[in-house]
Amino acid sequence: MLRIALVAALLCACGGSSNKPTTTTTAPAGDKLLVLVDDQGVALGGNDPIAYTTNAVSVGTADHKSVHGGATYQFATPENKATFDGAQTKYAPAFGGYCAFAASQNRLSESDPAVYLIHEGQLLMFTNADFLEQFKKDAASNKQKADANWPGLVAQHGKPKA
Repeated sequence: MLRIALVAALLCACGGSSNKPTTTTTAPAGDKLLVLVDDQGVALGGNDPIAYTTNAVSVGTADHKSVHGGATYQFATPENKATFDGAQTKYAPAFGGYCAFAASQNRLSESDPAVYLIHEGQLLMFTNADFLEQFKKDAASNKQKADANWPGLVAQHGKPKA
């Protein structure tokens, strides 16, 4: 079981050339950062974030890892690590890996690494299948609400960046 760990770190520039809200959900709010990791600082339960994009979720290894936004991501292959390193903000989970449906309701909830959705090219995590189904009933609106709520959640629950 993952536990909530609030970790501070510096982020790479977020959003690339796009200014759409959907590219800013992994960004810190002000001077704080909020990301869901285990006791060792590993995100997604050790799953390879690139594998989510192919619907073939697989566990990464400590041999292939990268640090981004206060979390360590592990990869199944060196190629997946290279893909992630080339576009970390694109492949890191939105909302610091917390449940996207909960964020749309302006609250935090740990996510289950096995319950996810790729929505508009972003990896969204969910607490359980019910929250995923609730989110999908109006995904566009729920994503917009989560995007709007996320900076406040980070401001309230985040830790200062190092």
